Amino acid sequence: MSRPGTTRRESTGERLTRFARESGIPLLRIGLGVVYLWFGVLKLFPGGSPAQDLVERTVSALTFGIVHGDLARLSAAIPEIGIALVLLSFRAPRLTAVLLVGHVVLVSTPLVLFPGEMWSGPLQASFEAQYILKNLVTVAAAVVIASSHPRVR
Repeated sequence: MSRPGTTRRESTGERLTRFARESGIPLLRIGLGVVYLWFGVLKLFPGGSPAQDLVERTVSALTFGIVHGDLARLSAAIPEIGIALVLLSFRAPRLTAVLLVGHVVLVSTPLVLFPGEMWSGPLQASFEAQYILKNLVTVAAAVVIASSHPRVR
């Protein structure tokens, strides 16, 4: 117990909690930004992304065959790079959240469009489906990022 007029030293636990409170959202934005930039840049190059075939087939299916091949790949790459830039700008947390949730909805469509490839049975997700399902974490991140915007009264 400290005496009146003296300051108490901050415990390690308190310092870690303060660090998490002050750094959590910036670290979340940086981490997501790096991943989105990385995956988006890979899609700029033919054969650069292991998801290329699935991306091209999904975009083609969603556009009724109008957009396919390289254009489909690029139509996935450019929004991912844009989302990365918004994340890394540390601006517009609500816009960032909307972009992240919208992206997750779109990249989740193969779960419905190609069920035979995505599921081998009830709750038995293929490797590709697991890759898609991990995006649920992105939705949670989007909610946290949106909550970082100060309330306007």
